[in-house]
Amino acid sequence: MTPFEHAGLTLGSHFQPIYSLAHRRTVGVEALLRAEQHTSPLSPADAYALVTTPEQRHALDMAVCQAHANRFTQLPYNADRWLFLNVDAASLSRPERAATLLNTIRDLGLEPSSVVLEVLEHVLQVDEALIESVNLLKKAGFLIAIDDFGVGHSNLDRVCQLEPDLVKFDRHLLRSAVSQPRTRNLLPRLVHLMHEIGALVVEEGIETETDVLVALESGCDLVQGYFIARPSPVPDQDTAITPRIDSRWDELMVRNLLKRKITRRQIELARQSFVQSAIALMQGTPFEQAAMPMLAMPDVIRCFLLDSEGRQLGRNLNSQQAPKSTAPKFAPLADTTGAVWSRRSYFQHAIDQPGVLYMSEPYLSMTDTRSCITLSMAIEIDEAMHVLCADVLVKRTSR
Repeated sequence: MTPFEHAGLTLGSHFQPIYSLAHRRTVGVEALLRAEQHTSPLSPADAYALVTTPEQRHALDMAVCQAHANRFTQLPYNADRWLFLNVDAASLSRPERAATLLNTIRDLGLEPSSVVLEVLEHVLQVDEALIESVNLLKKAGFLIAIDDFGVGHSNLDRVCQLEPDLVKFDRHLLRSAVSQPRTRNLLPRLVHLMHEIGALVVEEGIETETDVLVALESGCDLVQGYFIARPSPVPDQDTAITPRIDSRWDELMVRNLLKRKITRRQIELARQSFVQSAIALMQGTPFEQAAMPMLAMPDVIRCFLLDSEGRQLGRNLNSQQAPKSTAPKFAPLADTTGAVWSRRSYFQHAIDQPGVLYMSEPYLSMTDTRSCITLSMAIEIDEAMHVLCADVLVKRTSR
C-alpha cells in the first residue's frame, strides 16, 4: 500500500482483465483502487469523498495513478497490454492538471500509448478547458475511454465532442439487454453507432454465461466482468479465461447455424411465392389475385405495389394469417395509399436492377411498428415500370 498524506489514506491496486473477443486474449487491465484509512478498507468513492477541493481531488488522483502505474510495471506479463486508469474530472478540468498527469505517467517510464484514461461521461462538464485538456492528452498519445455510458443522463453529444477511442457500456445497459428483448435488439445498433463515431466498445458487467452470449451477439469489441476474471493483485492469465469464452462462442455458433437454416428456409419459400406473384402480375392478373401466393405464406405481413417514382398504388393487401396489430394508437399510419417510399432501400435497389429480387435488412415498419424485411422487384406491368413489395415478419428467436 502507498501512503497518501491526507486523512491517513493508504492506496492499493487490484487489476481486472479486459478481454478481446476477436483476439481471444487479454489486451488490457483496469486498475481498481483498494484504499484504507487507518487500516480500515474504504471504497473508491469514500476515499475521494475525504478530499473536498478540486486541488485535493487532483492531488489524490495523481497519487492513485502513480500507485497503479508502479504496480502495473511490476506485473509479470504487462507487455502489449493497455493500463486502464480511472481519472477524476478534476484532473481534466484544467490543461495544467492534464499536463501534470502526462508528466506523472512519463516519469514512471510508461508510454502514453499504453495507457487508457477512463472518464465518467455523465459527470463531465464539457467546456473549452476540458476539450483542451483531452486534446493535450490525445496528442501526447494517451487513449481516451468514456466510462459508464448508458447510466444516468448519458449524452451522445458529449461522446461526439470528446471523440473517445473507446466507450465502455455500463453494466446496467447489459442487464437491461439480458432481460428485455427490445434492449437486446437495440444493443448491436448502439455498438454500431459507436463504431460509426470511431470508438471501440467495451461491455462491462459480464457476470454470467448469458451475459457472454449477449456480448457476443452485440458485436462489441472488448468485455470485462467477473465471468471473465475477478480483480486481483495479479490478474488471471488467458489460459484460465479463454476456455470459458470459447465454450460460449461454440454455443452461439451452433445456435446461429440453426437460426440461419430456419431463416434460409423461411426466406426461400417467401422468394418462390414472390416470384410466382410477380409473374402473374406481368401476365395481367389483377393485383389482389396475383398476390394470393405471397399472402398465403405464414410470415408475410402485407403486399403492396409502387409506381416508378415510389408512390404506392392503392392500399396494402394484408395477410389474414399474419397477427393483427395490437397497437390502435398507430391507426393514423395504417392507410398508406399514395404514400411515397422512394427513399427506402428496397425501392432504390429494385428500380436500379429491374427483374432482380432484393431483400432488405430488418427494420421497424412504419405501418404497424413490427420488425420486418421487405422483398422487392421492379417489373413491367402494361409497359410501365412498377415495384412489387412484400413485408415479411422477422421472428424473434427464443433465448
